[in-house]
Amino acid sequence: FFFTAKNLTLLAAQPQTLKMDVLNDTPRLLSSILGLTCLTSFAFFVSACVTASTANAGFSTLLTSFLYVAFCVGGLHTVTRSPTAVSVGFLIGVSTMLCIMSLQEAIFWGQLAGCDATLLGADISKNVIAQYTCSAKSAYRSVCAFAVFNFLLTGAFTGALVRGKDDVLGDGGGGYDDVGPTGAQGFAPQQYDKPPPSTADL
Repeated sequence: FFFTAKNLTLLAAQPQTLKMDVLNDTPRLLSSILGLTCLTSFAFFVSACVTASTANAGFSTLLTSFLYVAFCVGGLHTVTRSPTAVSVGFLIGVSTMLCIMSLQEAIFWGQLAGCDATLLGADISKNVIAQYTCSAKSAYRSVCAFAVFNFLLTGAFTGALVRGKDDVLGDGGGGYDDVGPTGAQGFAPQQYDKPPPSTADL
């Protein structure tokens, strides 16, 4: 929805103007970043399916790909449909953790791509040494590459969301101005009359 035909036409006609409009419009910028994240997350998912049989780490990477998809769907819903102070704060936390996970995935699979598939001329790529797999080095590199893309995109998304969270929340707030004794619910502190002075002899 953020790459509509109208936007593509404007981009072709006035690329610099549209670029500045997107950069100055925080919700559109966040939606565009999430759109790119969806594309790289799908590619990461395909690569993760290929590496799912890798010993010790295949399933965790497949699970991470599902988390990417959930993040894209939840992020788009939060930014475009229901931005509240709680949901935006939660989204900042989730995107920060996914950014860290993406860096971990990139480092792990980048190093694993340098594994040895042979030992003394014998094939040890799969099920020869216990808990050792080196049968899809190209897929390992692919997972590493898309993890790097997701690391950069989620980092950019987190920074843009932290910087422009007030723009996402809008004038209506969803902030904390309506919380408290004189908030939007119209409650005010209860006023009590002072008790009469005691006349009893002590």
